Amino acid sequence: MRWVLNWASSPAAGEPVSACLREGGYKVRESASLAEALAALQEGGLALVVMPLDLPALQRIQGDFPTIPVLVVDQAEGSAGAIEAVQAGAYDFLPLPFDGAELRSLVAEAVASAHDEDNFELGAIEGSSGELVGTSRAMGKVYRDIAKLAATPVTVLVRGETGTGKELAARALWTHGHRAHLPLVVVNCAAIPENLLESELFGYEKGAFTGATVARKGKFEQANGGTLFLDEIGDMSLPLQAKMLRVLQEKRIERVGGRGEIAIDVRVIAATHQPLEKMVEEGTFREDLLYRLQAASLVLPPLRDRMGDAELLTRHFLAHLGEELGVQGKISREALSLIARQPWPGNVRQLQNVLRRALLKRRDLVISREDIAELLAPAREPAVDHHLAELARAALDEAEEAGEGNALRQVVAEAERATIRQALERSGGNQSKAARWLGITRLTLREKLKK
Repeated sequence: MRWVLNWASSPAAGEPVSACLREGGYKVRESASLAEALAALQEGGLALVVMPLDLPALQRIQGDFPTIPVLVVDQAEGSAGAIEAVQAGAYDFLPLPFDGAELRSLVAEAVASAHDEDNFELGAIEGSSGELVGTSRAMGKVYRDIAKLAATPVTVLVRGETGTGKELAARALWTHGHRAHLPLVVVNCAAIPENLLESELFGYEKGAFTGATVARKGKFEQANGGTLFLDEIGDMSLPLQAKMLRVLQEKRIERVGGRGEIAIDVRVIAATHQPLEKMVEEGTFREDLLYRLQAASLVLPPLRDRMGDAELLTRHFLAHLGEELGVQGKISREALSLIARQPWPGNVRQLQNVLRRALLKRRDLVISREDIAELLAPAREPAVDHHLAELARAALDEAEEAGEGNALRQVVAEAERATIRQALERSGGNQSKAARWLGITRLTLREKLKK
């Protein structure tokens, strides 16, 4: 049976933790101050410390007793406190109110990790993002991964579904890293036409092409010394992927139309919602670039896997959106309950958009359950297009007469052509935008256009 030190500011604050640990079979020693905690640690025999969020005290304990893991249990809604606690040396951060089973599980992991020779050590880094919000176990892992990766210079690939907050995670990596005092430059690879992305990234010399009347630095040079965030890197063309691989390997770039190379020192963070491994199999993404990008990976969970975070995010968004829109952000308990039960396929971004629309509708009144249900209701199915109906009828008539056919393939192909045509018309010919609406990559769209 192992001894655990529970340091709390008062017996009332510490008793729930102590009771939970005793139920798990641990012996608990309690203290009400840092001095008492240090004295208990000096006596020895303790396997772990549970304490509130106090960075100077945490650093003191870690400095004097580096082999004893520390679990921080405190109030926190956002990522800053959790990330800073882990970067200061804590094994993990558990927000209040805590789940007893989760606390005991974390304590067991932390005690076991103390004997792991590969345990990762972190230094303290000042900084706060305050943008990622969530207290779920899934987000706790994200904060812990950010804390570990932020202090390193490695390239990071941030993965997650659309709307999970990949750019916020990239900003947190930058904020808590050694380059936080240097620029963070953001490039959305899907939003820039393919023929312009190369010059946007690498810059160009005067006269490199029509309209290049002066030389211009690209994003890599603008981010020199700092961090470059490449969002939706899966939309990058294969020729540009080859140049990106060379930059990551050699830390040198060449401007469009240039004759000499420029040395750069840039930390690259990339992000995608696409299955890059599948794209490698299809030949639309380079395998060697994928290996280079995911020297380290950070995976953001979908909102449906973040138990309890939907309500917390709702309150967070209402406060900020209310201030932004100049209204009172109020919501009923029934509406909160409905929000907590939704799968949110569009993740955090969808939740934020629904709340924005609800606030604009209600202004200073309370958002009701009916308001949320109305905004979440699926759009009414449109009537079947008359042209497609006629095409289906003709294809089936032909197949029936011949005794066989490919009626379904004909109709699906025509529907695909019509949808692509509509998407290109609405986007003004912007293939990147059309591809996003269609839910395919720009490279896939180009292949379909060729056919």
